[in-house]
Amino acid sequence: MANTKLLYEQVYDTIKTGILSGTYQDGELLPSEREIGEQHRVDRTTVRKALQLLVDDRLVVKLAGIGTKVVRDGGASMLAEEAQPLQSRKKAHGTIGFFLPPSVHRTDRISQPFYSTLFYHTEKESRAKGYACFYSTLDENDDFENMLERQHFDGIIFVSNAADKFIHMALQAKIPCVLVNEHNPGILSYLPDNVTGMINMCDYLVGLGHRKFALVTGISTYLTSRERMIGCTYSFLKNRIAAPYIVSCDWEPDTAYQITKELLTSVDELPTAIVGFNDNIAIGCLRAANELGLRVPQDISVVGFDDIEQSRYSIPSLTTVHSSIRELALGAIQGLFSQMHEPDNLKTLKIYVPCSLMLRESATVPPSVVPRIKKPLRVQAKEMQDA
Repeated sequence: MANTKLLYEQVYDTIKTGILSGTYQDGELLPSEREIGEQHRVDRTTVRKALQLLVDDRLVVKLAGIGTKVVRDGGASMLAEEAQPLQSRKKAHGTIGFFLPPSVHRTDRISQPFYSTLFYHTEKESRAKGYACFYSTLDENDDFENMLERQHFDGIIFVSNAADKFIHMALQAKIPCVLVNEHNPGILSYLPDNVTGMINMCDYLVGLGHRKFALVTGISTYLTSRERMIGCTYSFLKNRIAAPYIVSCDWEPDTAYQITKELLTSVDELPTAIVGFNDNIAIGCLRAANELGLRVPQDISVVGFDDIEQSRYSIPSLTTVHSSIRELALGAIQGLFSQMHEPDNLKTLKIYVPCSLMLRESATVPPSVVPRIKKPLRVQAKEMQDA
């Protein structure tokens, strides 16, 4: 059963998601209380309670006569410091670099929910320790060596599929660095426990009675995708489940939507459960199933991985694996600062952060009668011609 939230909590969650995803930029004013109330069909009191939660999270600050301003973490204290004499303001001790690989479709991935949440917690902890946090994407052709010469970094956090050559450059420059959501044997690496998380999810679906699966995977060069495939394979072998349908995409919901529609309209026997290798993918699968006339979860179950904030508000809400993004960020910062203070500490460990199941509305027992899908008109026309 889905958790029931109060109205002000729902408004808070929606605005917070907008801030973390970049819909509301740092320094930007939020809509007025009246506009927010109209958007969410709630009264001013509800809006003010939601805004107070955001103030408590240090994501916004209320400015008398101006409005509510997005400041991200530490922004409130920075605004207060601006009113002080220049000589009395606190200065950051240094800079932490946060580097992402580019997306297939975009040059900046920080707007993606997993990365925006990871960066939010990384920035929060960095600021708490007196360090500014700088983020950028790194493409294979970027002159990272020149960037390191121009910008001083006290420590670097590489994320996901970072090129080995960039990690090597940082080590050559004697900059402490860690890797999150991927593994490199030369540096401290932090990952969600992808294998165990996916074993537990597939075991849960098998326990519900599912025997026919479809896997919509991510990019195969990512360790995340490979480990989650290992988890699925282990569970299926252990439970004597037939080989699943397997299609892959680039982690994006629009690609997953297209690939899932193609899969479901081409197979002879529909799967009863779709396993998306992240929540973005699963959300794309939800839309594809819906457009084909399949009810989720009555006709087909759909699950994801990561437990991004949007997974709570999909229709139906998404059953997924909670990958502890906050704990990944906290661990990475702790390991990085340990190296910054003691350079010989913890250089090559591979650390897994535990995962847990988040059971919501998108998965249930398989249907007793195989459902029919609405095939696209072009497919129906072709079938009529062939007949």
